Amino acid sequence: MNTAPSPMNAHICPQCGCDTPSDEGLRRWCERCNWNVTAPEDIEAHDLLMRKYRELGERQGRSVLAELIAAPGEALRPRLTPTIIAAFAIAGLIHLLSVAILITGLLMAFRGYPDPGYLVWGAFCVVLGWLMLPRPISLPKNRVAPEAFPVFRGLVDDIVAKLGGSPIRHIVIDETFNASYALAGWRRQPVLRLGLPLWIALSPQERVAVIAHEIAHGVNGDSTRGFMIGSALAALGECIGLLQPRHRTVTRSELLAGYLTWLFSLPLLLVESLLMHLLFQHGQRAEYFADYLAASLAGTQATVSVLQRFALGEHLHDVLLRNAYSTAQSGSYILDLFRKRIESLPAREWERMRRASEAEGAHLDKTHPPTAFRIAFLEAHAFTEPQFLVNAATLTAVEAEFRALEDKLGRRLIARVARD
Repeated sequence: MNTAPSPMNAHICPQCGCDTPSDEGLRRWCERCNWNVTAPEDIEAHDLLMRKYRELGERQGRSVLAELIAAPGEALRPRLTPTIIAAFAIAGLIHLLSVAILITGLLMAFRGYPDPGYLVWGAFCVVLGWLMLPRPISLPKNRVAPEAFPVFRGLVDDIVAKLGGSPIRHIVIDETFNASYALAGWRRQPVLRLGLPLWIALSPQERVAVIAHEIAHGVNGDSTRGFMIGSALAALGECIGLLQPRHRTVTRSELLAGYLTWLFSLPLLLVESLLMHLLFQHGQRAEYFADYLAASLAGTQATVSVLQRFALGEHLHDVLLRNAYSTAQSGSYILDLFRKRIESLPAREWERMRRASEAEGAHLDKTHPPTAFRIAFLEAHAFTEPQFLVNAATLTAVEAEFRALEDKLGRRLIARVARD
């Protein structure tokens, strides 16, 4: 027999049998046993090798966290270690190998001409060597013109000056729920990328914290973002993508060729894995130190809150799935729906997202530490008062600048999921 409609509907947890109330449109989960706190794809694999690998990552991650919690603030900056020296050496060998493969391919093609076997293998080596050549990240095409967002650029410049970083040459405002910092082009020009949906989800001081964190990557001594190691990892990724076919094989010859190229990719996969493992502790330290610098400027409370609010990305995705029906819709309308979703989230949902972050483990193949680790680190090195406070007039002006982008970027979000 149906009961009267209620904003909260009682359900039974399939694991422990207790009631699991759920607001309409939100994930049902259990407070007692944490059933369904995380998405199914986030649950740890049952494969023995994968479990051991994740256990190793968890131990390494906790070891780095314990070391940095105990360290004084001035000792947090990433430093040169034997593992980083080894990573630089491997990166150098990768670049030398790329040149050797390219030259070998050219020699095979010229000296073996017109033998088709030499020509085919020569061409293969030339392509492989060319893909492995070191090259910088390309400058983004959709970067913001300096005159288009003068107030926001002024805010970024003020934060850069406070942290002692290099001036941000290029800014990209896009539709992602993310923010990033990179050095692009042969001149290694700093690029700040900021997603408008993430900006919408943050409070004023949290916005300062996220910008400060990204800019801090330019002043924290993170070698993994340097040209030598970064381009080596990019080269390995390009080659592995080339050697591992993504299309379905049809004939036996295609199947055989796929197995052969997959075998050729195994040494590259091993080198990539070795390089990532050598960089693990250094990359973790760099992320923690970027958090530390952000907290020193924006305050620990705002920096911790930013980490927690990154979980709101799943709500943006849900809003899009429920409301993006065609590319003819208003982009501003979709982003306004996302604003309303954030404002209406109950305390129970915030608690679920907090528990989900605690369930996240450390992984050897990821540079970012788990959110719970980062929060523990920040609370151990707390800054009670922020050094930088953004005034209301600046925020109002920035909001007006960003409003002009909402419809275009909202439409890009809609285009990703719109149904016919």
